[in-house]
Amino acid sequence: MEDYLRQSTRIIAGVGSLRLKTLKDCDKLFREKDFPFEMDQVQILIVLYNSKGLSQQEIGSRLQRDKASVNRTVSLFGKKGLVKIVQDKDDGRKTRVELTTVGKEWAKQTVSILVKYEQHLATALSKDEYRQFCFLLDKLIAGKV
Repeated sequence: MEDYLRQSTRIIAGVGSLRLKTLKDCDKLFREKDFPFEMDQVQILIVLYNSKGLSQQEIGSRLQRDKASVNRTVSLFGKKGLVKIVQDKDDGRKTRVELTTVGKEWAKQTVSILVKYEQHLATALSKDEYRQFCFLLDKLIAGKV
């Protein structure tokens, strides 16, 4: 019975384990580089880096994070001078979160570390396995199964 359960939840358990390993490894890398944040905060930094500014609701939607979590991280980033809150040009009732020059620099360094870490992970796979793994991840995430 235990083998059946293990096999029937292999994808869920495997993806969950890989996620935890990745978060722990990246947090360790960030600590070694004296970065002032953790992986869950980095996700917001990266989303902002890849946009021209987003509302906190848009950040939460893209990352599937709750409003309070996004608000805490944005507030922390604001105190550290990484982000600024600006009025939306099209809708004065809305505000947008944008990276400052300092925030953009931190984001660039963060991306560099993440790229190196992913390259390290990829060494466990051949080029074809890596392409197949990325294809399968995208397929599962998109729900095309």
